[in-house]
Amino acid sequence: MRKPRSVILLLVVLCLLLSGGTAYWRIAPKKEKKEVPTLKVWEGEKSLLHLPLYVALEEGFFTEQNVKIQLFRAGGSGAGDPYDRNLADIILADPVECLYRLSTDPLSPSIVATLAGRSDTFLLGREKTPFNWEGLKDKTIIAYPPETGPGFTLEALLRANGLAPQRDLTLYYRIPADLRLGVFKSGSGSYIQLAGPQALQAEAAGTGYIAAALGRESDIPAVLCTAWPGVVRKQPGALQGFVNGIHKAQLWMQHEPELALQAAKKHFGCLYGKTRDRLVRLYLEMDMWRPAPWLSETSFEEMERMLAAAGQLVGPVKAAEALDNTFARRAAETIMYIPEGEREKGWLQKLFSRVQ
Repeated sequence: MRKPRSVILLLVVLCLLLSGGTAYWRIAPKKEKKEVPTLKVWEGEKSLLHLPLYVALEEGFFTEQNVKIQLFRAGGSGAGDPYDRNLADIILADPVECLYRLSTDPLSPSIVATLAGRSDTFLLGREKTPFNWEGLKDKTIIAYPPETGPGFTLEALLRANGLAPQRDLTLYYRIPADLRLGVFKSGSGSYIQLAGPQALQAEAAGTGYIAAALGRESDIPAVLCTAWPGVVRKQPGALQGFVNGIHKAQLWMQHEPELALQAAKKHFGCLYGKTRDRLVRLYLEMDMWRPAPWLSETSFEEMERMLAAAGQLVGPVKAAEALDNTFARRAAETIMYIPEGEREKGWLQKLFSRVQ
């Protein structure tokens, strides 16, 4: 009889424990869950230049920072002009657009981080010959308009190498985007300036040969992260989480290139065919996404000076008002790369390794 009594006693104790636990959870005050802030990010269009953003999304870096990201693109559902409607909290912009907006309205979004630190455009020539800037004299280039980031970068490089646009060489600006490559194929222009995907595809098709990568020659950024003043003022924690996520992605991509390749494959599929992985590796080798997300005041002032001289600004733009490196510098100070082997260690293993 003792054995059944013991079993019954054990069952009674278990029931009491379960009922007591249930009562506790019902009575005990529940902790309020903090709502995770959401930042709306306008990227205009999907671009390989935005890979750190996609890597951060795929790897959960924003979730780690307790911030949600909602992307908007031109033509997408609910998408409009973020500058007119304040549709987004953060806008990914090229430097010319950013500084132009700031020259018209000081309350336009300020620069808080650099997403892509170099130009993604190339000069495609007709013949595979050694390239030098002096050799462009008296030549013609089908270029991007000077009021765009790629056009501004090319003009800056020409002037830095002693060439005056439209005097020492001719730049064709106003050819419609969908006709540029066709015009080059028809025989116009000694060179054509193309974005990375188009340049590699054109070279693969035998249209020409890549003569120069502008990103190797200049550190003018291609994509900046800009935030409205209200976001900087009212949501500094969420904004810091966004910049931390971007910086962590840039840092991880530098050490683990496969993360960039995986994100490119998922977000672009077969869009760029066989050139996709080659282009990603080329950008990585060029240090396109260098883990230094701030924009120096010297670089900002140089861009402002050149754009003002070219008549691309309505008024002066001061770095002190338009550039906020606080978030980027803090991200660089707090986010450190952890090798994969170290990340896999359990907390006890880490503790014992420190003691030893």
